[in-house]
Amino acid sequence: MVWRRINWLGVIAGVLTIALPFMGIWWRLTLGMDAVIMAVSPFGVELSFFGKEAISSPLFRWLCLGLKLGAVYLGVLLLVGSVLSISERRAAIAKLFVHFSARKLLWLVVAFVLLLFILIALVNQLPGFFSSLIGDSQLQSELPYHLFGKGEVAAGLDGLRLTIPVFMEFMQPGFVIAVLAAALGVFARVYQKRLL
Repeated sequence: MVWRRINWLGVIAGVLTIALPFMGIWWRLTLGMDAVIMAVSPFGVELSFFGKEAISSPLFRWLCLGLKLGAVYLGVLLLVGSVLSISERRAAIAKLFVHFSARKLLWLVVAFVLLLFILIALVNQLPGFFSSLIGDSQLQSELPYHLFGKGEVAAGLDGLRLTIPVFMEFMQPGFVIAVLAAALGVFARVYQKRLL
């Protein structure tokens, strides 16, 4: 039957990739008791201070829009390539579409997680940098490197010590759908080779 030639893994991955920019944030950092909230995904950043939304740059909004359109484009290519494998005449273009788009989301997810690791490492090293410049600084930052859980930022001056809790978490459904779509995209690429 001709329907068996459809790459169903690619169809599912394509639909999830198309929907992904509209699934919300992937990761959230909360400083204090909701004093500062930073919600991040490759498709946008929401930053609020004491419940008031911070102003964002129009250039950054255009960059996020470009990433959203790019993800939708890759999802459409993956979906079309997975369905086009029905036709013998269009098998070459189907293979090209799937091979081009299948692993791109995986690289986006990996780059996002690596960027978070780098950001946390920089924040944890920043107090040491300031103490070497100023001399005797009592600022400390202990954010967990596993990107979720609880940490703290501590500062001290003249015997007074202030500790601020920091909470980090991966958000559902955004990050979970991203990981699922990325994994299905990789499997769809492997499966496409077996179909043709």
